[in-house]
Amino acid sequence: MRFTFDLISDLHVDTWGNFDWTGQPTSTVCIVAGDVARDRALLLKALQHLGQVYQAVFYIDGNEEHIDYIENLGASYLSLAKQIERIHNVVYLQDNVVVVDGVAILGTNGWWGYDFDLGIAPDQVSEWAQKKYFMSAAAAKSISKMATNDAQYMITSVKRLQTHQDVKKIVMVTHTVPDPALIAHDIELDGNMRFNLMGNRLMMQAMAADTENKIHTWCFGHYHGSVDQIRSNIRFVNNCRGRANTNYSKYVYHPQRIVID
Repeated sequence: MRFTFDLISDLHVDTWGNFDWTGQPTSTVCIVAGDVARDRALLLKALQHLGQVYQAVFYIDGNEEHIDYIENLGASYLSLAKQIERIHNVVYLQDNVVVVDGVAILGTNGWWGYDFDLGIAPDQVSEWAQKKYFMSAAAAKSISKMATNDAQYMITSVKRLQTHQDVKKIVMVTHTVPDPALIAHDIELDGNMRFNLMGNRLMMQAMAADTENKIHTWCFGHYHGSVDQIRSNIRFVNNCRGRANTNYSKYVYHPQRIVID
C-alpha cells in the first residue's frame, strides 16, 4: 500500500490576488485544511480550480470560511455543503469519511474551546474573542459547542474505523491545531489570549480510540508557523501559506507531498 497526496492550507486567496495552482501539483490527490478564503465566492472559485488540476480534492473548512456568518454557524455549514456539492472532483470532508487505497481520510474543522492553555480562564478568553471579532456571546458559545461536537465526531469515527477491514491507515485532518504541545514553542503565542484560539485539546482523545494504531498522519492548518514532527508514532504536519504581507506567510509557496506507506 502506498498513497500520496499534496497538503495545502490557509491560502487566504483574498489577500494574495489571483490564485493559480497550474503546474504545482506533485500528486493526483490534494488535502486542503481550511482557510482558503473569507469571501465565499473566492473560496468556491479556488476549489473549482483545484478540482481542475487534481483528480480529487479533499477539503475541510477553516474559521475564515465562516467569519462573515459567525452568528449562525449552522446555516453557514448547510449552505457551504450545498455549494461544494456542485464542484467537480472536490469532496467536503465534514461528516464524510473517504477511503482511498486502504487509507481513510477523516476530517473536521475542530474550532476551539477557549482552553488550549489551561493557565488562562476560558471565560476570560471568550470575552476577549467576542470583543476582538465583534461577535455575540451566543456565537462564542456556539463555537465552543462546535469544538466539542467536532472532537466527538473524530473520536467516534476513529473508534469505528478500528474494525474496518479495508482501512489500514488513517489520515486525520483538522483545520485547528490538535495538540497544544505542537505550538508551545512559539514565544509570540506563549501566555497570549490568541493561543487559546489556536486549537482544540479534546482532539487528542482520538488517540485513545486508536487501539489498532491506524492513525498515520495528522494534517492541520490555522497555525502559520511550520510544524512537522513525530509524536507517539504519528506524524503531525501543517503547510500553511498565511495572509499576504504578514510575518507568518510564504510568498513562494508549494504543496507538501505526504507519503503513506
